[in-house]
Amino acid sequence: MEVKNITIRDIQDIDTQFSFFHYTNKNNIESIDKNGLISKIGDSATGIEITEKIFFAIGTKGVFSIFDSWIRWLIAKRMTDLPGKRADIPFYRFCTFIMRLPIIHHFIAIIVNLVVWLEFKFKPFKIKSFKIMKEILDNSCFLILDLEEGIHFSYKDIDEVKNQRFNKKLLKMVYARQNKMISKKMDYWNMHTFSNVTIPPNKITLIKLNDSYNCLDILLWMIENTKLDLKVLSPYLYEFLDYYKLLKK
Repeated sequence: MEVKNITIRDIQDIDTQFSFFHYTNKNNIESIDKNGLISKIGDSATGIEITEKIFFAIGTKGVFSIFDSWIRWLIAKRMTDLPGKRADIPFYRFCTFIMRLPIIHHFIAIIVNLVVWLEFKFKPFKIKSFKIMKEILDNSCFLILDLEEGIHFSYKDIDEVKNQRFNKKLLKMVYARQNKMISKKMDYWNMHTFSNVTIPPNKITLIKLNDSYNCLDILLWMIENTKLDLKVLSPYLYEFLDYYKLLKK
């Protein structure tokens, strides 16, 4: 992978414990190398996030947790899936809207929580979500962001999702196990920049493992080189990797 402005480093030469990790589709690298990372609300955050930001996770522990949360979200979203973005995104936005309506959101939450609980129990939904996650990881790469507190972000910033009327029981199902639901502040695995921040190319490092830029390859290296108990920390990520027989026994 050729870049002109962003740095390339091998994951084996990096102190990953407190690094700020961001992952993106490989097709975005050319634009990022030219223009940097630009804040936006992605398709998956439509109807949920309010302002445009760049998300990142702190350390490998944060990486494991955000991928665990992604898998949880993919499972929970299966029931609202419609074919094609033109139908799926507006419908998803409508569903998230009614879940936040004053007064009735309490009643809607009862139905939604039951549906999501059933989705997590329905194996075909889980397997379909695993396949989507596998495709995401196979087509993504890791970036490390050189961010400064007070300039690019604040540890005290608010998680916009937790700050809205979404039912907390529902959020616990789709958030990583290491969530602090009693606090509206961001969790270490779900950090974001200030709104409308652009991170220039000289603040971005593209990560590789030997000759591979593949997100999944680097994730597996992280797991092999951690003392964390992945099955306890990120059970859905563990189950996903076990499904594809990617874990070393």
